[in-house]
Amino acid sequence: MYALYSFLFSIWVIVMTPYFLYNAWRHKKYLPALKQRLGNLPETLKSDGRPTIWIHACSVGETLSVQPLAKLLHERFPDSRLVFSAITKTGYAIANERFAIYGEGNAFYFPIDLAVIANRVLDWIKPSLFITIDTEIWPNVLRQARARKIPIVLVNGRISAKSFKSYIKVRGIMNKVFDNYSELLMKAQEDAERIQFLGASPSKVRVIGNIKYDRGSSEAQVIEEKTRAIDEAFGITKFGTPLIVAGSTHDDEEKTLLDVFRRIRSDARFADARLMIVPRHPERFGPVAHLAEHEGFTVQRRSEGKPADPNAQVLILDTLGELGAAYQFGTVTFVGGTLIPHGGQSIMEPAAWSRAIVIGPSMKNFPGIIDDFNARGAVAQISATEVYKDAQKDQLTAEILRLLADPELRERMGKAALSIFEESQGATARAVDRIEQIYREAVAV
Repeated sequence: MYALYSFLFSIWVIVMTPYFLYNAWRHKKYLPALKQRLGNLPETLKSDGRPTIWIHACSVGETLSVQPLAKLLHERFPDSRLVFSAITKTGYAIANERFAIYGEGNAFYFPIDLAVIANRVLDWIKPSLFITIDTEIWPNVLRQARARKIPIVLVNGRISAKSFKSYIKVRGIMNKVFDNYSELLMKAQEDAERIQFLGASPSKVRVIGNIKYDRGSSEAQVIEEKTRAIDEAFGITKFGTPLIVAGSTHDDEEKTLLDVFRRIRSDARFADARLMIVPRHPERFGPVAHLAEHEGFTVQRRSEGKPADPNAQVLILDTLGELGAAYQFGTVTFVGGTLIPHGGQSIMEPAAWSRAIVIGPSMKNFPGIIDDFNARGAVAQISATEVYKDAQKDQLTAEILRLLADPELRERMGKAALSIFEESQGATARAVDRIEQIYREAVAV
């Protein structure tokens, strides 16, 4: 099985190389990371004899969610070394920024999933425990780690409906992959049932909740710093105008939001309203800013570092790791990935600030959560899909205007959202309790 996977994966790498090289040139992606992806890590990551915990998260959201987990692990195992890997450029940047407190140069790009490269990395780091965040399944890395008797723990495990359909096609070999894990800590019961159906042993599966809903004290301090910086950059408190914060937006959603925003400003009550857009992917920061300018709006970008412009109608938050702080400024918030058939981004971030939330119809990534939010009146969800673009714009305009005009409704919705957020916390502590037991048994710390 592994030989076939490695062969097919190698073919995929060869076929995709032109695409990677193009993106490296066009978006400055991939190429700087190539050396590390091939297993050539810097001296700072070489084993120094201490027990080492390797934590892997794919991109920005997952990396940010690791902060409370890393803090608790460091508190319980102060003599252990923590190292962090990511796949995306932005995830790596966040890891470098946020986790340097546990040791300089302790972040790196995840290796290409071939046995020879995986072994090179394992030989260099010599981890005593390997933790993966969300469902990052890399068979060769997992197999080589298990061959060295390194415990592997999946935290925040999720099997989306789309992934589930794909995994079912190879269900016969998935149980061999899941056998590599010591523990599978899943976000929700539905995820636990899916991973067991795919072949995971029930004895290894536990439901602990979502660690992304937890905030550690270190994260709160970072958010406070980001809050001051965003407020000063855009003059949000200073100007005091209504602000719509649209977070994690995807391609095609911004055009819809800008059309809706134009309609909102045509209402005399909200002629001074402003819109903050936070694109999901960094390579789209520039194109979204240009789109807003093309649509006739005055634009200010956070990255430009210019004084707050009172005439700026559209604010582009084009920096990394600041969305969590930005949502608190929204008179009304919108969460992206919901107007298109993507499945939605997390609505818990604005909920944590007790904000009124508006979303589109696509929330299949969060089936239980959206049901709870709708049942408790904690979100305004429009029904029109992207196929009916005009209806989508009409409904979105109506919902945002309704919320802008009704402070009491915004407060009720915000309180309901916050209550769901608070009830969902505690997953990180549960995860660390299980990790501690596995870690102590494995390495006799």
